Amino acid sequence: MKIISLSIILLFFIGGWSVISPGEAADYPHVTESGFTTLPASTRAMGMGGSFVAVADDYGASTFNPAGLVQLTQKEVGAMYSDLYGLGLLAYNFLFWVVPPTIMGAGGISWAHLSSNLEPERWDYDMFSYSYGQSISPSKSSSRRTISSWGVNLKYLKQTSPWGASSGYSMDLAYFMRKEKVSCGINVQDLVSVRQWSTGRRESIPMNVKIGTAYRFSPYLLVALDVDISGTDFLRDARLGGEWWITPSFALRGGMSTLFQKDPFLTLCGGIGFDFPLEDLRKKGGVKFDYAFAYNQALGNTHQFSLSLRF
Repeated sequence: MKIISLSIILLFFIGGWSVISPGEAADYPHVTESGFTTLPASTRAMGMGGSFVAVADDYGASTFNPAGLVQLTQKEVGAMYSDLYGLGLLAYNFLFWVVPPTIMGAGGISWAHLSSNLEPERWDYDMFSYSYGQSISPSKSSSRRTISSWGVNLKYLKQTSPWGASSGYSMDLAYFMRKEKVSCGINVQDLVSVRQWSTGRRESIPMNVKIGTAYRFSPYLLVALDVDISGTDFLRDARLGGEWWITPSFALRGGMSTLFQKDPFLTLCGGIGFDFPLEDLRKKGGVKFDYAFAYNQALGNTHQFSLSLRF
């Protein structure tokens, strides 16, 4: 039963797997694209259906749009965990540390780990990232309501599987623009990439482009829309979501996403967020807890949690 469940997950979720048969370049089958480099790592974003490219105002910017890091006002450190599809087969962990902009720009480091445990076989994927964002030009408004920035992700990749091991690197290039109520963003993921397998095979990771826009009705309410474009599927998926801070300490989120494939399917998402302020004599900070839930009829339910400290 676990084998059947894992097969469904690998087919629909990780998507775009290319398998080389034993008669080709390798001596055994192996995966040429895991989709791991584009796997988002933000519980807040998941609660909004994954629409976050044009929001990108917290640690989630490090994976969705590094150009958005210039919006940070405090340092943030924390962790995220998710048991994908609730089967105990795919565990996703994410550790992060991001810092607000200085004259040198904003930045962050992160580690993402995806593992599948199907005895006696096991897959492990690791991604170590450095994220950087820099304003293109200083805002001419004293209220700083206009933001224009660029960003980059530099990623080191490592993978082990029953078919072999690989390592390599990848780079994302991003842009972000925000005015008082409207913002937009684009993130070209895996623009440059290379991966070397233990068999000697070298390959690149297919490029994925995330484009998004967001509208803020007020500082407490926003809606966002993202689309993904890839070389194999011009319009790969679309994501729509929103966030409402009912009080300064409690938020409700909701959204949906759909994949445009031969057999498209819909994922419904929801989430909550808590922001507990902490204050001392020198500065303000806070503890954030986020929870998100995603329902997909074909794949099952996913619960995701994150905890972070701002200081």
